[in-house]
This record gives sequence, C-alpha cells and structure tokens, in this order.
Amino acid sequence: MATELNEERSFSSLEEVTRLLTGAEGKSFREIDETGRGLSSGNKGSLGNIIEESVLHYPVNSDKEADILVGDTRYELKVTPLHHVGKGAKKKTTAKERLVLDIINYLNLPGEEFETSQFWEKSKNIIVVYYYDDREDKKRQSRLDCKIFKSIVLHYDADDLATIRKDWQLIHDKVAEGHADQLSESDTDYLAACTKGATAKKSMRKAPALDNCAEEYILAKQRAFSYKASYMNSIIERALVEKLPQYRLPMEEGQTLAQFVASMMGRFEGRSVAEIAHELGLDVGRAKQSKAQLALRMLGTKSSKVNQIEQFQKANVTKLKTIVFYPDGLPKEHMSFRQITEDEWSDLSNPRSSWENSFLYEFFEENKFLFVPFDSPVPYKSHRPNNDILRHSFLWNMPESDIQQYVKPVWEKLHELMMSGQSVHYGRGTNLLPGASFNNVCHIRPKGRNSSDRITLPNGETIPKQTFWLDRSYIAAVVNNAGCQK
Repeated sequence: MATELNEERSFSSLEEVTRLLTGAEGKSFREIDETGRGLSSGNKGSLGNIIEESVLHYPVNSDKEADILVGDTRYELKVTPLHHVGKGAKKKTTAKERLVLDIINYLNLPGEEFETSQFWEKSKNIIVVYYYDDREDKKRQSRLDCKIFKSIVLHYDADDLATIRKDWQLIHDKVAEGHADQLSESDTDYLAACTKGATAKKSMRKAPALDNCAEEYILAKQRAFSYKASYMNSIIERALVEKLPQYRLPMEEGQTLAQFVASMMGRFEGRSVAEIAHELGLDVGRAKQSKAQLALRMLGTKSSKVNQIEQFQKANVTKLKTIVFYPDGLPKEHMSFRQITEDEWSDLSNPRSSWENSFLYEFFEENKFLFVPFDSPVPYKSHRPNNDILRHSFLWNMPESDIQQYVKPVWEKLHELMMSGQSVHYGRGTNLLPGASFNNVCHIRPKGRNSSDRITLPNGETIPKQTFWLDRSYIAAVVNNAGCQK
C-alpha cells in the first residue's frame, strides 16, 4: 500500500519541479551541492542525493515509494549520465549506461500483475536528470565536476509501452517458473533484468525453485529492472531532436520484435536466394552483404544496417549474421564478433578486474543478434550462393548458462595470463591464448590475413589483434534448436 509523502517531498505542479531543475542546468554538482554530501560520499548515488537535497530541497530517503508527489501523482527521480562519442561531424550524444529502476524481489514478483507491480508503480512516472560525463581520467577527475545538462519527463509511446509490458511479463514468467538463475539482459528488448551487486557471491538472492524441485528456493544473482542503454539512447535522441533512426519496421500493434521477425521472414522460408531476390526486385551477388541486404528487405525495410532501424536500435540488436550450412550440417567457418581493444587487454591484467564487469560478459549479456541461416544444397567447393535455401530466421542471445559455462572460462584464462605477465608464446603450436580447441564453443584468434595489424599486450609483447569467436558446431546447434522450437 502506498504511504503518504511528507510535505517536503510534495510539489504543486510539474512546472514547479522543472523550474527548480532548470535552474541547475549548466552547473556542476560541486557548484550546487549545499550540504557537502558529494565530498563525504564518493559513490555515484551521491549525485542523485545532491539533486534531492540541494535542488529540490527535500531530505534523502531510501523507502520503496516513488521519490516525490506532484499534485496527486507520484514521480521517481533518476539521475543518469550521457557522454559524447565520435569526432567532428560524427560526434553525437549517447546514454553512458542503462537506467536502473528497481531491484527485483524474486519472491514477490510471481504474485504481481504488471499494472500494480512494484516496478510499474515506480517507473510509470519518471523525471530524468541528465548530466555529461566525458571524463578521460576517472581517478583524477571528480564526478562532482560533471555538469547537469537537461531534465525531462519520460513519456512512453504506445509501441514502447507494449514492448516494456511484454519484457516485464517474460522476466516475471521466468522467475515464477523457477528459472531466475537463467535470466539474462539480452532475453528482452527494452526492459532488462541487469545484474546488481559488487560480486557474484555477495549478490545471490533466494528465488522460487522449479515445481518438481526438492528445495523450495534456488539462489540467483541479484538483478534489477532497468531500461537498456540502447533504449535510453532513443529517449535522449528525441529529447535533443537529434538525428533519429532512418527506418522503422512495419510492426503491428502488440506484436513483439521476435514475432515480427518470424512472421516476415517466415513468408520466404524454403525458397532460394534467387527466387526471393526476384520477388523483391533485388540483384543479389556473391557477397555476404548481399544476403544481409536481402534479409533486411524481407523485413520490409530499405535500410542497409540493423542499427539504422528504430526497433532494433532500441532492443540492442547489434548485428545481422547470415550463415550458410553445407550438406555436412555445418557452416564453413566459425562465427566472429569484434576485436579486443588495448584498454580491454589492460583491464585483463588488473587483479581487481572481475568477470561480472568484464567486456566479454557484458557483450554476450547485453547484445542480441539477428540470425538468418541458409542451406546450400551442395558442398562448399560447388557452392552457388543464389541457390541457397532460406531457413528459419530468428533473434538470438546467448543463454546465461552458456555464458557462464563457455565464455567465462575464456575470460578467466585471459585474466590469468595477463596478470602473470608471462609470454603468451604466440605462434602455431605454442600459443597459450584460448584457441579453437579450448572448449569447442568460445575462443579468440585473429580475423583476416593482415598480420601487420598488431596490438601490444600489457606485458609488452606484440601479437596480431585478436577477435572472439563462437564455434561453428555451437552455432549449428543454436540454429537447429531454434528451428525445432518455431
């Protein structure tokens, strides 16, 4: 039951709140901090406390209710960073991180309905205070010197709200069915269940067990409802009236992104590339890019990239992967992703680095991919791309159990090697880096033939730049399993 808020946290109108917040725009947190809280508390949460105490002038609270009352409506106050990426004409403003909303109570969630849930009670009315955090040296540059940029009232359009509702239901159902330990951020589109806690051991929480389990509870990582950074980017783009995504998928009201992909691509399943291209009026060549363009056209868009499509951008669908299977049931190659940066190699050498905050965990935990598989009727040597037959296309994210079982050991091996400072003995037959035979699912190796494209490791050793990959047999299993479940 909602409790009464004291008068200090009550305002007569939104105009009164926005007037106070507007007065802080362009000022640093250090400038507006009237209580010295920023100096006495070094954590990021102190910035929100400064807004509460020194701008809106009410005492800090830790209760579960929304922060303020405006007229008869409760509003949650969120303070979150932006930063600039790119240079020159390509420079743009993006959300620096996800927007964390509310810790998930695994034991209470199964008994909730969306409209009256703890999540929605705190999230249906949100005032977002944005600040810029473009610090390059966080050890020497204080967060208190970041400047407040702008405040907005978060508005949900009908399509976004429908997606958020379905995301919440998926998280709810997974927890209720005894699978809270298998939650992953990439399970959903806009609303995610993000990990929340300094370390895995300290952040384990009780959650309902499976119905047929001898135990009443299982242990699952503490997670919080959060809006993905990709979704928050769409919010800030609208607020700033910056260049919006060029294309929007023609989704029906109430349709999920996964349902839309299955529906649109399903029309062409079992047909050859040549037949599909002819129907869509496309000239398809040999290149992989041609198949990617064909896939996007099947989805009803003329976009050339997935990140130009609004719904994909919001849901953090970051790559379209076309895959050709040959009569032996496998693709010719393993599936590549991105290179490991110099900063990421440096982080691997840091004893304080943790798996939960690593680039590898975040990549597979947060990203979704559009898989578009084809069958070649003949072996690779006789391959004719235009004769490839379209299979079941789908959105995919790596399950949490696979991330822990296959990706984590790769990070642990790299972390161990980089901390040791020893040579990785890079070369055929001597390489200590986790290669293709490491666990037959995830490994690292170079991509391409340019051996002069090199990187310096923390121990000073120079090796070819490394990319992380998923094994082709693992990809085959993923695609076959998706085909069986459709």
